[in-house]
Amino acid sequence: MSEFIKPEHECPFDPKQYQCDCFIAPVGSFSWALIQLKLRKRVTRSAWVNCQGNNEMYLAITPRVNDLTVEKDSAYAVDGVAVSTKYDYLTHIDLRNEHGNFVPWQPTQEDMMACDWAFFEDKVKPTSDSKPDQEVKPEPETLKTLKYNLVFDATPKAHSAPVLGKLWSLEDPVIIENNLTTNGYPYNIYWFGPMYGTSAANQIEIQFKARTGLAAQVPDLTNKTLIITVDGKKYNLGDFTEKSSNSTNHEVHLHYRKGDTVEFGKLLEQVGKKYRFHCEWYE
Repeated sequence: MSEFIKPEHECPFDPKQYQCDCFIAPVGSFSWALIQLKLRKRVTRSAWVNCQGNNEMYLAITPRVNDLTVEKDSAYAVDGVAVSTKYDYLTHIDLRNEHGNFVPWQPTQEDMMACDWAFFEDKVKPTSDSKPDQEVKPEPETLKTLKYNLVFDATPKAHSAPVLGKLWSLEDPVIIENNLTTNGYPYNIYWFGPMYGTSAANQIEIQFKARTGLAAQVPDLTNKTLIITVDGKKYNLGDFTEKSSNSTNHEVHLHYRKGDTVEFGKLLEQVGKKYRFHCEWYE
């Protein structure tokens, strides 16, 4: 729909556009935008332009998460909700604002009457003399030597608001095999989902701490390819993209963003099911 009523971008109503032999919903209308959201597409409005002429705001669906529990010291518990209360976090629409942060959203009258809705597309500005590199996933068959092995059982867990639907973790895994660390074990594995809203999004972070003493001892995993096998399926995460620590500098945190990281992260969104994770580092 190219025509609209200014300045609110209100859609003119044409009954012919709603006939069953035409469209389910007129393209660009709020009804159309709702359909796209339910199809897991991101949508935006042309009216959402900042003073620089850019549009970095969009909407996205946050799916329902079932069988959650109010935990001690969580936001809900601090607000007075009884610890151990069971609840579901319902499907809702989130808005990514101009600052890159997410907040639950509901439409205004202008939003519902507007016909300037469109798909949101990430703006990427490549340099004039270079082409964007295509990521190549290393194949396990080309890896020569298995250096380290770690096997553990763990159950994915979703986190409460305000990171509900954005952050998942494996906490306190049960170690089955370990020839990776001499004094250390992975006590937290986090998946920062695409809706996390900061530069941490779309990454796996593995946190090691010491079993005895202070400092965790993890070998140098630079240029070592991590492959995690779960239920017979291999996830090639490549080598780590960043190595960090906690405030006391006693822990080792490895960050992965390459290869099958996003696909592996989606597995961690399947909360409540216990998995066995076979982690292998190759060189």
